Amino acid sequence: MKALKSKHITSLVLSIIICAPSLQAGQTKEFISVQSRIYSNVNTAYFNKTQTKEETETLLALYQLNNHQLLWFNVESPITRINQLLTVFNKAKEQGLNPADYNIKKLNSQWLKLLRSNPSFVEFSDFDQILSLTFIRYLNDLHYGRIDPKSIGYHLPKKQFNNLAKPIFNALQSNEIDTLISNREPNNDTYKKLKIALKKYNKLNSLWNSPLKFGFEKSLRPGDWSTQVSSLRSYLNILQSTPTTSSKISTPPDNNYIGEIVNKIRILQKNYNLVNDGIIGKQTLSILNTPLSHRIKQIELSMERIRWLPKQQEGPNIFVNIPAFRLWANNPQLEDDNLNMKVIVGKTTKRVKDKKKYTTPEQIEAEAKSLQTPVFTADLSFLVFNPYWNIPKNILKKEVLPRLEKKPDYLEQHNMEIVPHFSHHAEILPNNEENISLLYTEQLRLRQRPGNKNSLGDIKFIFPNDYAIYLHDTPFRGLFRQTKRDFSHGCIRVENPPALAKFILKNRKNWNKDKTKAILKTKEPTIVGVLSSKIPVVIFYTTVLPNETDVSFYPDIYGLDEILITALSARSQTITIN
Repeated sequence: MKALKSKHITSLVLSIIICAPSLQAGQTKEFISVQSRIYSNVNTAYFNKTQTKEETETLLALYQLNNHQLLWFNVESPITRINQLLTVFNKAKEQGLNPADYNIKKLNSQWLKLLRSNPSFVEFSDFDQILSLTFIRYLNDLHYGRIDPKSIGYHLPKKQFNNLAKPIFNALQSNEIDTLISNREPNNDTYKKLKIALKKYNKLNSLWNSPLKFGFEKSLRPGDWSTQVSSLRSYLNILQSTPTTSSKISTPPDNNYIGEIVNKIRILQKNYNLVNDGIIGKQTLSILNTPLSHRIKQIELSMERIRWLPKQQEGPNIFVNIPAFRLWANNPQLEDDNLNMKVIVGKTTKRVKDKKKYTTPEQIEAEAKSLQTPVFTADLSFLVFNPYWNIPKNILKKEVLPRLEKKPDYLEQHNMEIVPHFSHHAEILPNNEENISLLYTEQLRLRQRPGNKNSLGDIKFIFPNDYAIYLHDTPFRGLFRQTKRDFSHGCIRVENPPALAKFILKNRKNWNKDKTKAILKTKEPTIVGVLSSKIPVVIFYTTVLPNETDVSFYPDIYGLDEILITALSARSQTITIN
């Protein structure tokens, strides 16, 4: 039956293609008007929103390459090619995309209708165009992402737009649609590993009819006993398996919480940025009871975010993930040139004391979130050893001056000095009543001298940006022992500044550890530039990233997952017909 349908469609298409050149005068006019439908918004039968300017330009160029003929019906084995394309849309979820965004139900329905009827050229033309438009949209979603990151506060550079007409046309002619799709995926290991993890977690989720629920009367410690340990062991065996081996693993009943299962809990805790002590307390229990469907959604959101990132440049680069409270520095050209360290990021919320100053709840919320570290990219250009801390106006006004009012010697105690402007060679003014009054009116500035009390520690790493954010050392080393490290005013404190400085200055001739020590010993501010090309720094936010064996999940400390879910849902509702 399928062969007959294929024969039927093929013969219909051939008759249209063969007969078109010999149409009579009246028929030619009709054919030309039908041809013009390729450039009209006939897709409104499939999508609420008409195509964008870029999509229209790509469609025009695509059909021009094909001499304004049908594209999908005018190739060898059209049935096979179209079924292949519909399968791609059906399996969009494997790429972390939403099949509904490509109106797959309507496409499948219309395709069956064409197979079972005697369609006109108009119907062929409309369906051909919608296949092309949907494929363009799919490829763009796969490469650029479904929404503009700037619309939700991610300050990332926009990827350069590439017209897909020629790649699509060539892929159709050479039967390499799958290769084209693969080439449009983000070309980095992070995305590839997330895709593998998505496959694994989808498979795991299919193994249970309902989410597992664990509960213990008190914290379960190594050596304890519980009737749920056997079920927990089975669950962990599957959770920490590979995508190819994950299946329902039967284990002998053993309710003693000892040995291998404790090690598996420690691995789980490490992957979720918890203290890996093997004790199943409230936080670990919450992770165990989180539905796998939620983890799947987190992976999909992470894949979307990775699509927004600019292409990684050759040479050294620095990557900070805010929810992970970690920094990675690596140089793909040198295998052993890698760093991984803890960081401290901006506070999730700040207490808004005088809410009467604000006229709307939105203003109060914005103030509460004002210390969060922003998402952006910039190029690191220089380091400052023994830096001054140039105290920002908001910290001066809201924190330092109120403390000074209570403690007149506050400036001396904290090694602070008044200056007319921020500069290493600025004149130091006396801490008298007149100058302090000028701090209130912002006519003078306040800074903290280099030394043990300096809030920036020994080294500051500068990558000029619009948000006054930089990496720096800190004298408060104990905070790195915390698992949730959102303590700063927005800037990022790094765990191992000397190691990061060594990584950055590696290509600088005659630079070594002794030289760093000698500069630090002077206690004088010293600027050291990055002589080679500037180093890209990405300050990012995602709640899932690959680790050595699987993926690590991080808490959504700023609530940005929900914001992205809402934005993606709104986009889907805008473009698709329900």
